Amino acid sequence: MNTQIKSYLHLSLAMIIVGSSVVVGKLISNTLPIFLSSFLSLLIASILFLPTIIPLMKSKQLSKNDYFYLGLQGLLGTVLYRIFFFLGLKYIDASFAGILSAFQPAMISVLAISFLKEKQSLKEKFGIGLAVVGLILAYFANKVSVTINPYLLIGTVLVLLAVLGEACFSVFAKKLNKQISPMAIAGMVTLISCVMSFPTALYDIFYFDITTISLFGFSLIVYYGVFLTYIAFILWFSGLKYVKASVAGVFTAIVPISGILLSIIFLRESPNFFELIGGLLIIVSIILVVYKNEE
Repeated sequence: MNTQIKSYLHLSLAMIIVGSSVVVGKLISNTLPIFLSSFLSLLIASILFLPTIIPLMKSKQLSKNDYFYLGLQGLLGTVLYRIFFFLGLKYIDASFAGILSAFQPAMISVLAISFLKEKQSLKEKFGIGLAVVGLILAYFANKVSVTINPYLLIGTVLVLLAVLGEACFSVFAKKLNKQISPMAIAGMVTLISCVMSFPTALYDIFYFDITTISLFGFSLIVYYGVFLTYIAFILWFSGLKYVKASVAGVFTAIVPISGILLSIIFLRESPNFFELIGGLLIIVSIILVVYKNEE
């Protein structure tokens, strides 16, 4: 198989897996204790990441500044992200959450302007505006749909807070030592997040009967830890080796598409026409914000 085609395949598979997070997250939020589920999935992923974590810790490449930003990434981009995401999915459909998740590139761009003082092109600004329009359209499409959800606003805000945390994760990554590999950073953040999420997991351990968790429930936790937290990273960075970063960024548009399709297939959800149009506008915004023509 051609190396570039193989890279495209890896990038696509990574984003399809990431898109599945809304389906798995919806199932977890409805049937399992979210704090314990988050901790166990992070514990599984941390064990898988050990081959990259141990050499990094032994090398002593990480400075106090690196640990500070790794901690922020873990807190905002993983621990709080999962809490807000799982709680939000209790109130909104997984397909709508997938559309909201696609708002991340626009948020990253805004944060980059605010905190990193990066200058944005007219195309990127237009992309951000398009994402906002798409978000508003998708929100009000849900609000006026036949199956009105009285907690729609709560769920929307919670998922957007989760997406904001994930956007902070990407922005803070630019503050880290550039000599550290992305896989090693992912491993360290996962380990730190696992430690941070342990106190909240204790709450579920004391107040939830763990013996009632079914085999299917445990399989959801394992999937979240192995595929969403580990394999998706492996596939993504494998694909990046032979593809320009600007081109790879366009593949993030697959995430909302994957989320919507998988929600329809596995959860029998039915996004309405205007919700899909809003999602399409956000997908176009991703391409405008992320893709930069290279000479």
